[in-house]
Amino acid sequence: MKMTQLRKAVTWTLQIVLAMIFLTVGMAKISGVQTSVEVFNRIGVGQWLRYLTGSVEVLASVLMLFGPYASIGAGLVAVTMIGAIMAHLWLIGGNVVPALALGIASGVVLYLRREIRRSEEVRVIHPEAPRKSA
Repeated sequence: MKMTQLRKAVTWTLQIVLAMIFLTVGMAKISGVQTSVEVFNRIGVGQWLRYLTGSVEVLASVLMLFGPYASIGAGLVAVTMIGAIMAHLWLIGGNVVPALALGIASGVVLYLRREIRRSEEVRVIHPEAPRKSA
């Protein structure tokens, strides 16, 4: 398997895993699972933020399943996880590791998508150009 194919496989695997996680978590927020309601009560700005966050997570999970829009979805997740980390550190306490890990995973997707896009652009511009292996 060539490196570009391996990169694509890893990227798609991460995207699918993140999409499943954020679809589940986002739907839990939107549907009003009691723990989500309690967490957003502790944040103290109202339940509208729970609906907004859940909607963004569901939208991001859908976008990550469509190649051209996967970077947008991963970016939405990354920004959401930055907010989650800040909320855990300054407002609600608790463990920041899950949000940090999901944020890092979305950052990896962003990076890998960029690299894949660059390698495809090089082949479109110079179809006879040798492919990098690294």
